[in-house]
Amino acid sequence: MSQSGIPQSSKSTIINSIIKHLIDSGESEDKSSTINKGVSGHAASTVADADKDVQSALSNIGQLSPTHPLVRRIQQDTGIQDPQLATQYTEQTVHAMKEHANEKPERMRSMFRSLRRKKGEGKDQGRDKDGSFLQDGYDSF
Repeated sequence: MSQSGIPQSSKSTIINSIIKHLIDSGESEDKSSTINKGVSGHAASTVADADKDVQSALSNIGQLSPTHPLVRRIQQDTGIQDPQLATQYTEQTVHAMKEHANEKPERMRSMFRSLRRKKGEGKDQGRDKDGSFLQDGYDSF
């Protein structure tokens, strides 16, 4: 799952940013669901549901462009100045993550759980910008 052209130093940061974007988006949806329907946030009830949720979240990112919030986040987190380049790197990484979610769903869920837990504990402030939360070779997408 190599990503040609993406500097090694940026790969982990891009993966980290994508996962944070998905978690933040999911939290926003849960909050609006809670407000609108009077129910608490959804939690996947089975392993299959969790796999589907990760794959679905990646698929729901939609068409990427230089003005997409995820691409802007990637630019901010990595320092990539060129919006076209940031869009290209984001597309490549999302594609690789989708493949990974299909091939190794448990590892992908583990990445999401790890970052969600650290975010909940307030430990993602700067320390994980380098992707240090990634384990088991995820920084080698």
